[in-house]
Formats: sequence, C-alpha cells, structure tokens
Amino acid sequence: MSEMNRRRRWLWILILSACSIGACSQKPARNPARELENEAARREGEASHKYRFGDYETAKSALRDLLQFLDKAGYPPNAPDEYRVDAMITCLRLAKLEEKQGHAAEQAAYLKEAVTRCQTMKLYPKCEEAGLRKEVDRLDALIK
Repeated sequence: MSEMNRRRRWLWILILSACSIGACSQKPARNPARELENEAARREGEASHKYRFGDYETAKSALRDLLQFLDKAGYPPNAPDEYRVDAMITCLRLAKLEEKQGHAAEQAAYLKEAVTRCQTMKLYPKCEEAGLRKEVDRLDALIK
C-alpha cells in the first residue's frame, strides 16, 4: 500500500473518530415538561422556606407568586394535576397565614378558593374546609 493511501485511511479514521466522539458529547434534547417541573420544585421550595421562616409580608408575597406560577403551569387542559393540587395547597397556606395575622376576611376568601379548586379537580371525595386544612397541617408537619 502506498504512503498516500495509508495517510488517507488514517485521516478517515481520525475524522470518523472525531465525529463519533462529538456525537457522544452532545447535550441531551431539551425537555420543556421537565424544565417546568424543576422550576415548580425550585419555586415551591423557596416559597415553603419563606412561609415557614419569613415575616408575614415576605411569606405572603412568596406564596402569591407561587400561586400565580402554578396557575399558569396548570392552565392547559392536558397539564398534570400536580400543579392544580399544589395551587390548592398554596391557597390553604395563604389562609393559614392570614389566620395567624387575624385577617378573617382574607382567610375566608383563600379557604373558599381552595375548596372551589378542590371541587373542580374531583380528586378528593369531600372538599370540605376542615378536611383540606387538616391535610395541609399534616403536610406542613412533615416539612418541619
């Protein structure tokens, strides 16, 4: 075999090796659903921390921002129910926060909103304020 053919063969081997290595190191395809889920988890963690340890204004602002995000994430008809459930739980936490501050009207409004959200999802057999509140108290105790 001539020197020129040998060089060509090694050049092709080098090119093919470089291409296959490049193919292996490519970034995985973007997954919008996974990105939304990760963002929701990040925001929920942040809001939960502010709810437990922040002052009233900080906690309320964080929970309202989270509620707004969850409403957008759960808006499409084919969106997972997890966003709607988390939004309902966020309404209940807002109600608890308002109760601590002695804001009865705001507490009642958030409780009513949570019950309404629960009834639209039909995940729970009874969407009663007391039962939903008990469930959120249980969840909050697990977080501590």
